[in-house]
Parts: sequence; structure tokens; C-alpha cells
Amino acid sequence: MMKEIFVILSAIMLAIVFAVPAGATTDWDFYGSVRMQTFRVYQDENTNATGFNDRDSRWGFNTVSHVGATVQDGDIGGRFEYGHTNSDVTLRRLYGTWNFGPGELTVGKEYTPLHFVTNQVYDDDYGLRGFGGFFTFNPMIQVKIDGFKLALITPEVNNLGFSDVDTTLPKVEASYTLAMDTFSVKAFGGWSAFEVVDAADEECDVTCYIYGVAGVVNAGPVTLKAMIWGGQNVAYYGLTTDPEADAAPEYDPVEDEIKNNDGYGGVASIGVKFSDVVCAELGCGYISFEDDFDNAEDDEALAIYLQAPITLAQGVTIVPEIGRYDYKDDRSGADQGDETYFGAKWQINF
Repeated sequence: MMKEIFVILSAIMLAIVFAVPAGATTDWDFYGSVRMQTFRVYQDENTNATGFNDRDSRWGFNTVSHVGATVQDGDIGGRFEYGHTNSDVTLRRLYGTWNFGPGELTVGKEYTPLHFVTNQVYDDDYGLRGFGGFFTFNPMIQVKIDGFKLALITPEVNNLGFSDVDTTLPKVEASYTLAMDTFSVKAFGGWSAFEVVDAADEECDVTCYIYGVAGVVNAGPVTLKAMIWGGQNVAYYGLTTDPEADAAPEYDPVEDEIKNNDGYGGVASIGVKFSDVVCAELGCGYISFEDDFDNAEDDEALAIYLQAPITLAQGVTIVPEIGRYDYKDDRSGADQGDETYFGAKWQINF
């Protein structure tokens, strides 16, 4: 199926290229990335639903594999990118850009201002996104002027078991990045709100927000990345991957109101380039959430990994990696178990 769609898309693109008048300056740049994940995974009895310790191999197609192209024609540009999920071809990115002089307008599905992940490769290039990282690409309208970005994004909702959900405004995200020669610092924030409605047409408001700061330092062969953040009702904010701990609000029928869930988290990594062939990276992520109920305990989760990317040729890499997830206790104090993995990602870019 994926091959057939790619052939059709390629034929359409070639037809467009030959239809462009001679002398046109449109620049098409096609690309692709094919990835396989080969990992051995150990989960204890509290992590999986089997009731006993479990051992499995994850040997399959990495869903972050993709094909696409970038386009540029003067002040107008764009990109399309297709991926592969559950045996289906999926649209990962599709957007257009207009450089209007002092800034740039982006319309379509693209990474939003909050996006920040590490280079973790286990579980389809997870990047610690469920342990404090933010993996976000959504339909939006964004304006970028110098280091400032403001985006109006398709809102995400959850009915919390109610009859209906009402939305009024789009999700809003903003960031400002100060970029220097050897480092960059980004301050960011995001807000989203919706109403849940019961059968009697009574409404309850749900407000979600995130704020924080992130930075990257390049000091010769060493690269440092870190992000810390706080937020409310993060599970319903609309991240590509929900946190690996309970970050959702709940309805309290006694008080007839939404009990918010507050939390914080962050990720950090340090990478070292030993040569053009061998590198190494150590990364970790942590999250903690607490419901606004009496006697509710924090729900935490911690992850750590070590990898050693090996470049065999231009565009050809193998990334051995070992890591551990500790899901700690839930809000009632029950142990949620842990998970250990080792293996590698195999990748060829073309």
C-alpha cells in the first residue's frame, strides 16, 4: 500500500515539474528515511497485564520511517512527509510557508513551538516524550518573527465521560528562542481550554497549560540538552504521546467540579562525538503529577538510557541503546513496575 501511494505521489510530482514553464526557479528536494527497531524487552509483573514477568523481542519496522520533499520558490515554500503506522500510510507533515520580509507565516501540519525531545531511539524513536519530552506536530497557523513564534493550533479535547464537549478557541502556543554561536535558550508556554457538558446541559470547564524553559549547548565535541516545565492537565493538552504517569483531571460529582491535575517534569542529555564514526549519549527524563484530591499521592515516572551511535557510511547508522523505565508508585501508592531494554535501531537515509 505504501509503495503504491508513493508511486502515485511521485508521478504527480513529476507531472507538476514538467508542467512548470522553462526558467522557473522552483526547487524540489526529495528525501527518505528507513528505520528498523531490534530490541529485547524485560517487563516485571507490575508493568504488564500478564500477571508475571514478561520477556519479548521488538523486531519490526520503525514507524518514524518516512518519505517526503521540501519545496522552495522564492518567498513561498513547503513540505510534505508521509510515514507508516500500523500497516497504513499516514500524513506526518504537510505545510506551506510564506516569507513576508520581517517574518514567516506557516499554514498546515508541522512541529509546534513546544517541540523538544532527546535522541532516544527505543520504541520508535521515543525521545523520552512520555517522560518529560514534548513531541508535537499538529495542524496550525503560525507566525515567526526572529526568535519569536506564535501558533494557533487545532485543539485537543476529552469528554471525561460526559455527554458532549464544547470548544471555542484554538490551542495557543508561543516561544522565544535566543540563539548564539554555541548555545540556545528557549522560553515557551501553551494554553488550551474546553467545556464538558452533561445530559442536563450543565457545563464544567477544563483548562490545560504548560510553561517552561529549554536549552542546548554545543561545546566542541560535547552537546548538552535540557528542558524543565510545569503544567496543569497535561494529559489532555494534546501532546503526541501522553505522559507515562497519570496527568489527567477528574470530575468530582460531590462538589460538581473538575479536579485539576498539576505536575512538572523535564529531560536532559549529554552527547559526546569521539570521531566521525562513533558517538555516545546519556539521557534521562522525569515527571511527577498530583490530583487535587485529599490523600492523593504523586504519580511519578523516571527513564534513563545510554546509546552509542555508529556511522557506517553517509546516511547509514546503527544506534545500540540500553535503557530502563521506572514507573514508580501510582497515586494510591501501588507499585507500577519497571521495564528494561537493550538492542539497536538501524537507519538508512536517502
